[in-house]
Amino acid sequence: MKTRLKNALVTTRNAARSIPGKVAMIGVGTIATASAAMASDAGGSAASAAFKSLQDQGSSMASEAWPVVTAIVGSLLAIGLFKKFANKAT
Repeated sequence: MKTRLKNALVTTRNAARSIPGKVAMIGVGTIATASAAMASDAGGSAASAAFKSLQDQGSSMASEAWPVVTAIVGSLLAIGLFKKFANKAT
């Protein structure tokens, strides 16, 4: 049993030294982390509620920003038209 564990450790260490081995270890670690995160129901519902709250806040901020954006764009268009007609008049 000890030699198997030692051999597995040596194999893992050798694989971690090469670029493809590092990529494989990162991939396996990512998949394991994602699987563990998806497996927990308690954390998922809290995260879901947090993202829903964040989405609601973003929507309310966007709806408050539209009047300001339209005013700025309208004023820039008016300034551009004024300059155009002023240059033609002179």
